[in-house]
Amino acid sequence: MLACALLGGCALTRVSDATLAAEADQLQAVGLTMDAARKVATEHGFECRPYIDRDVSVSTPQGTRKTDMLECSKKSLELVCPQRRYVVFNIEPSTGLVRSVGKRFNQNSCF
Repeated sequence: MLACALLGGCALTRVSDATLAAEADQLQAVGLTMDAARKVATEHGFECRPYIDRDVSVSTPQGTRKTDMLECSKKSLELVCPQRRYVVFNIEPSTGLVRSVGKRFNQNSCF
């Protein structure tokens, strides 16, 4: 199994949670407009959706809030089992500025 994973490249080009967190932090998108956040993400190799999700309910420690979201993704290089990682820009609807940046993985298996 290990040999198969190495031959498929899965173990070589995937990133950890810490690496994705650092990638998201490097974008320094909080306070940017949606268009500026999209540009920064694209410059860092992410592909962004052409549209934003509007009026999405998000749970916070202060309660539920409505936000607009722009999702951008990047995939690892392997063809057989790519890992897709996402950054999600939470945009304040009243100002159009990025309030926070979320991140997540979609781990695909080799088989």
